[in-house]
Amino acid sequence: MTTDHACQTAAGEAARGIDPVRAVLAPGRPRTRASAVPVVIRAYLDSDSADGPDGTSRQEDMLPPDPATPAMGAAMLLTMLDGLQADLSGALLSWYAELPVRVPHGLGAPSPSAPGVEPPREPNEWQVLGTLRGSAQELLTALSQRPRAEGFNELSWRLAMLEDVFAGALRRMNVPAEISVRAAADVAQAAGSLFGLGRPAKQRG
Repeated sequence: MTTDHACQTAAGEAARGIDPVRAVLAPGRPRTRASAVPVVIRAYLDSDSADGPDGTSRQEDMLPPDPATPAMGAAMLLTMLDGLQADLSGALLSWYAELPVRVPHGLGAPSPSAPGVEPPREPNEWQVLGTLRGSAQELLTALSQRPRAEGFNELSWRLAMLEDVFAGALRRMNVPAEISVRAAADVAQAAGSLFGLGRPAKQRG
């Protein structure tokens, strides 16, 4: 049985693993200009030098986004568990098609695949952890009903497959390859820990 503590720990691990992806997908924070320059002059300087030709802030005047939160990590774990359920039910293609919107929005970032749609407000951490625990229990029940030759023993290689699919989806979102591969491995490992799998879904050289 998946415990609250296991969900909380896994969500923290997933948040740390997915944070480099959030740094790519989420917009940066404007750098605060603390100075005694009069408001009128500061407004002129901001519009003249801090903004690019299209009126957006220049890259050098932006700070990285805030780190990914445990709630965001839990959202990525839910995405992975939904992928496992989709794989078991033959709906993996539909799950994959949702990732270009679901992943950025789960990280509080806009999705190029859904222009004009704002990311939903970040859910309460305990609420999403409760949903995560329920999803893990449902998956355990589904696996227990599989043929004896499969069942729980297939979880590891299904996670390995989803790890590759997830990494590929991140690459299609213009996340660099190295970041995509590492983040997918970390999220898959955190998902496996919900079921007592103590090692990554697959060994890497």
